[in-house]
Amino acid sequence: MVVYVGICPIGVFALKDGKIIDSVLFPKDPLMISEKMELFSQGEGFEELDELILKLGEEEVDRSPQNPAAGYLKKNLRMLAIGKGVQPADLNKLLSQIGIAKSRQTIKTKERKDRLIVQVVSAVGDLDKILNTMSERMREWFGLHYPEFRLRDHFRLAKKIAKYGHRKNFEDFKESMGVELTEEDEMVLKTYAENLANLYKQREVMEKYLDKTTKEEMPNLRGMLGGTLAARLLSKAGTLERLAKMPSSKLQLLGSEKSVFRFMKEKKQGIKGAKIPKFGILFTHPDISGSPHDKRGKIARLLASKCTMAARMDYYSNDDRSAELLKDYHVKRDVVLAQKSKDKPKNTKDSGSVSNKPRGNFSRGGSGYSGGNRGSGGRRSGGKNRGGWRRR
Repeated sequence: MVVYVGICPIGVFALKDGKIIDSVLFPKDPLMISEKMELFSQGEGFEELDELILKLGEEEVDRSPQNPAAGYLKKNLRMLAIGKGVQPADLNKLLSQIGIAKSRQTIKTKERKDRLIVQVVSAVGDLDKILNTMSERMREWFGLHYPEFRLRDHFRLAKKIAKYGHRKNFEDFKESMGVELTEEDEMVLKTYAENLANLYKQREVMEKYLDKTTKEEMPNLRGMLGGTLAARLLSKAGTLERLAKMPSSKLQLLGSEKSVFRFMKEKKQGIKGAKIPKFGILFTHPDISGSPHDKRGKIARLLASKCTMAARMDYYSNDDRSAELLKDYHVKRDVVLAQKSKDKPKNTKDSGSVSNKPRGNFSRGGSGYSGGNRGSGGRRSGGKNRGGWRRR
């Protein structure tokens, strides 16, 4: 006969013919019990289980998590606990502590990297501000010494200054109107440029890490938006869970909170013409920013709905179906772009188009112009035969 081995919060038990034939009890350590119950569910061994199997000797053992022993132990747990000298109050306390320990362990083992992505993309944003400020300072600083040198790329300029320092060490240098640097001045400037170049390298490292992590953690959303924009969207939502449970209409407006609150305030005040924003940081996607003005709202709604689907796939399954989502999105986007544009042509001098509603009438009472908005009424005339402004 097969001996079924099962586990419960008080120990491991061997069941044969519907009766307990042997057991090994756990120490009253909730965390340890939680870990060993998790190991048993995964088919792995531990000290008490190995001891029980050794006691059974040559018996055929079934230690699968869902064998008949599991149901028996679940149904008769309290009776078994009392039989082993465990009081009901102590058992209740132990079960409560084991439940808390299992919850903590589950959260720890299933902790996603979405919070790490949020921190990294925020750090990249902070680093960009620092780099812009330091790069402008370096340009002004080095421009005093070598104003004739032109190089638009901040990173390359920082590397050149860190490498050459003094202007006489630069290629093709002939003469300059800039101030002269002492050895101490040059050393300080080179150190500053070297630190700036290292910050640019650090940013590249962080971007590569961000691209790799988003590909692993949310492949569908990354496939729809790219690594950087997907990470920024996640940062605005806070966690992948919130993003997955968020309706597409809210996802579409992430990043436009100030505009939404301004719209709500104007609407409450009864201001006419108040318009709700159509997109937030999704506007940086080229399909929206590069499309005609009357198509941007439709494309933003379409993109937001696909991003919502992608976020839910990433959170609940993590299967990469980004190619399928992108294909469907591109088909629907092309349909929107193929629709006739509703943008009205703007009046220009070259087009010759004028408003149907005239602003005034040209009329000579000598040499005057009668304008609908001109003057406060009446005649402005200097005499009988002289022209003047008339209101008609």
